[in-house]
Amino acid sequence: MATIREVSRLAGVSIATVSRVLNGASTVAHPTRERVLAAIATLGFKPNAFARGLATNRSGGIGVTVNEISSPYFGAFIRGVEQVVRAEGIHMMVSSGYATAALERASVDFLLERRCDGLIVQSDALDDEALIELARDGDTPVVVFGRSVAEIGSSCVVLDNELGGSLATEHLLRHGHRHIGHIAGPLSYADARDRLMGYRRALVAAGIAFDDRYVVESTFLEEGGAEAAAHLLERAPDLTAIFVANDQMAAGAMRTLRETGHAVPDDISIIGYDDVFLARYLTPTLTTVRQPLVEMGRAAADLLLERLDGERREVVHRFDPELVERQSVASAVR
Repeated sequence: MATIREVSRLAGVSIATVSRVLNGASTVAHPTRERVLAAIATLGFKPNAFARGLATNRSGGIGVTVNEISSPYFGAFIRGVEQVVRAEGIHMMVSSGYATAALERASVDFLLERRCDGLIVQSDALDDEALIELARDGDTPVVVFGRSVAEIGSSCVVLDNELGGSLATEHLLRHGHRHIGHIAGPLSYADARDRLMGYRRALVAAGIAFDDRYVVESTFLEEGGAEAAAHLLERAPDLTAIFVANDQMAAGAMRTLRETGHAVPDDISIIGYDDVFLARYLTPTLTTVRQPLVEMGRAAADLLLERLDGERREVVHRFDPELVERQSVASAVR
């Protein structure tokens, strides 16, 4: 029985190129593909996934860990990853870690045990040392998404969340708001801390003293935003605007404002973060800070494929957020 190695020899290409043709990758040049297919036909080669994996030391799949697959935030990121790897004939497995160190570690171990060729890891609970060890000491290439770890910076794809917090707050300041609240995500998360830092930096630059009465920490979910908005209204009754650390929380906060008789944006302006799909369908539509999540997913996948194939790709490691103006912010009236 013919082997993949014999096909590569007859076609005059690498085993990896034969594997790409077998996996349907669109990046193989047409003449090369035709030579490989002709060699397969001549030799009567019948590919076997397990045998192919042994020959190439590749499984043909990568692993991705995220906080929660059901989140619209991670859905957009995963879509970007898939766009790149599917074009290369590569499949992926995704596992949720739920921001718990034990579950994040279990997700990583699960994917490694399934012989994934590489990993894209989004982690909120594993410490920097664990990520450094994973990226440096293992045989499997690793890309870290959403965390900037200096020692492995070339393996990270991140967003400037402090800049994003500043953009949101500065937008409210330009509309005349001076009593601006912030509903923060869990401050155990680096991105939540960075967004809070950006909020604080913008206030200080505008000559407004930071006041922790205007900050409420909560979960990155609709219910968290709703509860935090109620607390914020009690603590800061002179509030005229709120910067919310993600769009899901903003949706919950808007519900609380509506139920307590506060019109958005006439009474209280609100700005979110992420620009997930629901931001366009809230009433009023949500002004927010956009994370280019699909593009970041594509960048993480390109970086991982660069590590796998040794072929240089143009990869952006650090992304900037951008303001998206809609209908939920108005000029201050009190």
